[in-house]
Amino acid sequence: MDAESLRGVSRHFDGLNDPRVVGRCDHLLADILMIALVALLGDCDDWVEVELFGNTHEAWFRRFLKLPHGIPSHDTFERLFARLDPKQMNACFERWMSHLCLQLTGQAKTIAIDGKTLRGSAPASNAPQSNASGKGTGDELPGALHLVSAWAQEAKLVLAQVPCDQKSNEITAIPQLIEMLELKGCTVTIDAMGCQRAIAEQLHDKRADYVLALKGNQDTLHTQAILLLAEADARPARFGPATHRTEQRARGRHEVRTYTTMKLGAHTTHRVARDHWAGLRAVGRVVSRRTVKGTMTTETRYFLLSDADANVQRFAAAVRGHWGIENSAHWVLDVTFGEDANRTHKDHAPENLAILRRLGMNLFRANRQRTKVALKNQRKQIGWNLDFVTELLIHAI
Repeated sequence: MDAESLRGVSRHFDGLNDPRVVGRCDHLLADILMIALVALLGDCDDWVEVELFGNTHEAWFRRFLKLPHGIPSHDTFERLFARLDPKQMNACFERWMSHLCLQLTGQAKTIAIDGKTLRGSAPASNAPQSNASGKGTGDELPGALHLVSAWAQEAKLVLAQVPCDQKSNEITAIPQLIEMLELKGCTVTIDAMGCQRAIAEQLHDKRADYVLALKGNQDTLHTQAILLLAEADARPARFGPATHRTEQRARGRHEVRTYTTMKLGAHTTHRVARDHWAGLRAVGRVVSRRTVKGTMTTETRYFLLSDADANVQRFAAAVRGHWGIENSAHWVLDVTFGEDANRTHKDHAPENLAILRRLGMNLFRANRQRTKVALKNQRKQIGWNLDFVTELLIHAI
């Protein structure tokens, strides 16, 4: 990687303050950040591995880093990332990912918001007790970091994230995340935790559409939506519902999904609390029928929509695409980057390391538009051939 390419990568970290005492630092902030980023891309998951990776490839790093005192120790990496301001790190990450998203797909169109707990970030004393089968009880982990992320469905990138103490606090974290993003013209999907009047109003003020999952936390409105769509089924000529059906067969499973949307008009205003939800224009329903080994199960979900046209195809794509954040982001972070197994928990280190993981995942995801190599194998490829880093980063600056 040449000096010009390095400057292109480094500019995304402009504004990141060095928390260390001036004049008492043996290693440059830019050097530490770049070694940590490349090592994480190269299949390293903790600071000892990062130090070993740096020492192994020191000659390569010296091609573009100053390294006045060689490769930092793992303790140096740990101390620095524990003290770096995660808000500044998040701001750098968000700017870079917005730039990358524009490069890949232009303006983001559909954004999913969902949370993930970093189970390994909880102190060992707070780990949940195992049951007789040896599995965790599923209780929340006191002290574990919980991140709420925004996922660009078309680009398949994490755009930004904010922390909260526990999943129950997502209601306070989601507005912070929304405030960070440019959402004009986008459709935002959120699960039932975020189905709140204040959140709907915030999205409406930012001129974004929303698809909000509706469950028991809005019991009255949920019941109204059920009754209204049931009446629309019985009297379609009056209510004019739109429907869309998809069918999928894979690995012995047959699933049929029926999507229904219905505009709210003068004849439905008294049925649904439209005036209390900013931008609310329609309700939606998804009926999923799954048949596995001859056994059929049915699941029905309801949604609040701000789409004035109540376009059922857009609704179907948004609902189906929402699970991309689970399958293509959260699952990848755990399986490919070992996030849940990572035991880093000191100060700001879990959040800052999580930012680096998401940055690495996004860079690999962007590169997949040019190669068919899986993310896991791209990580290994860097360990085998560091010049692959140049190819990875040159398209992301």
